[in-house]
Amino acid sequence: IVGEEAPTAPKGEKRFLVLLPDGGEVDPRGFEGGSECFQMMMAKEALKKEWPSTGEVKYTRLCKKFGINWESMSDAGHMCFSPKGALMFDLVADYSARIVNSLSLPVYTVRGTNMFSLDEGPVAEHAKLFGDRLYVIKGEKRDFVMRYAACHQQFAMMRLWNISYKNLPFGAFEVADSYRMEQSGETMLCFRTRRMNMPDLHVVCRDIPEAEEWFSRLDGRIFDEANALGRDYEMLINFSSWDAYQKHKGLIMEIVRKHARPALLHFYPEGINYYWTVNIEYHILDDMKRAREIGTVQIDIGNAQRFGIAYTDESGKKTFPVILHTAVIGTVERYLYTLFDTAVQMETRGKVGTLPTWVNPEQVRFMNVSEAHLERARELADRVRRANVRVGLDDRSETVGKKVREAKQDWVGYAIVIGDKEMGSDVLTVYDRSQNRNVEMTVDQLIERVRGEIGDMPFRPMYLPSELSRRVDM
Repeated sequence: IVGEEAPTAPKGEKRFLVLLPDGGEVDPRGFEGGSECFQMMMAKEALKKEWPSTGEVKYTRLCKKFGINWESMSDAGHMCFSPKGALMFDLVADYSARIVNSLSLPVYTVRGTNMFSLDEGPVAEHAKLFGDRLYVIKGEKRDFVMRYAACHQQFAMMRLWNISYKNLPFGAFEVADSYRMEQSGETMLCFRTRRMNMPDLHVVCRDIPEAEEWFSRLDGRIFDEANALGRDYEMLINFSSWDAYQKHKGLIMEIVRKHARPALLHFYPEGINYYWTVNIEYHILDDMKRAREIGTVQIDIGNAQRFGIAYTDESGKKTFPVILHTAVIGTVERYLYTLFDTAVQMETRGKVGTLPTWVNPEQVRFMNVSEAHLERARELADRVRRANVRVGLDDRSETVGKKVREAKQDWVGYAIVIGDKEMGSDVLTVYDRSQNRNVEMTVDQLIERVRGEIGDMPFRPMYLPSELSRRVDM
């Protein structure tokens, strides 16, 4: 599908500048400052250098450990999730919804279809900007495009809403299954996929000043979410034109100064009538020393008019709003990628890799020494489980050494062996993965520790049997 809004010959070529916190603008070819991540991002994007060769791709080991794989019976780039991975996926989706509902913004959560007719003018126009990255389905009478974000469904709904200036700003949100025809040789498990799940928030604003205010707020929250995982971002800021840069320069300078770091500015060729003016791609440096885009935020000035989304202003006039697009934590899959890459980097530094407790599929596991200790182990497991903790029970007829070894291999957060000493005592010897050592604590202290680490993060029960004797070998 060829872009209808793009002239045959856009004027000029892509340009890059480095914007410094003091307002200076320098050529990337002579810039040696910034973090390692910034330098890697700049080398790839602006200087067109190839990524350095890497050794073992370590994070895929963790994907497979938690049951996340490619689905061989589907198209390239489509994933499947076994119970542990499915649980992690749903927890992250829950968390993405919690984030948008904590922004002091009215949010309308919706859900819709994933395919839209190319006979619809707004759909066709928007789709043509994406070219051959689209999945197109031949229908009985019409052709359909698989959505590549939540835009289609949310905009299709909002065009029918009766919106007053008094309702603005507001957000529309969906964790949207989205489809992009990535090159099959470039797909990466959890990172670059053909089917992804986008926690897509659109913030509908009255005008550019209100959009810039919310753009800055969302930028801050995007950084906060990375920092919560012990990660940091570097910014690639895209502009649809040099004029767009001039119009938003105050906003961008505020953001660059706020984060006290340079930003790489990317100017698209002049002469293309894009629906957006500015977007920021937020990059981490992964264990392979490659800059990877995770979060994003964008100002959209075209789609309200294209889809017929309007609000009534103070004078009673129908006005087209400005719409922000954002994925605060990136796709669900890319957030999982960040979690796994963070754990891999722990291991690279000589530490034991861990996951945040709230997203660990099995937070606690009890193991009995013999049949005589099984009921006590079950009693304690049930007690901890009632506190909304995910608890496994290794009730198999295996040696204690094998049970402990497999608990560590499964990345269980806290592992407890129940033997003679624990039969009449609430004091337990607990293997704490985060410290990689045994500690003594009571059952109540264990519950308090785990619940304290979960905090107010989302919780779901286990997606597989608690008893290991009942689990199938996957």
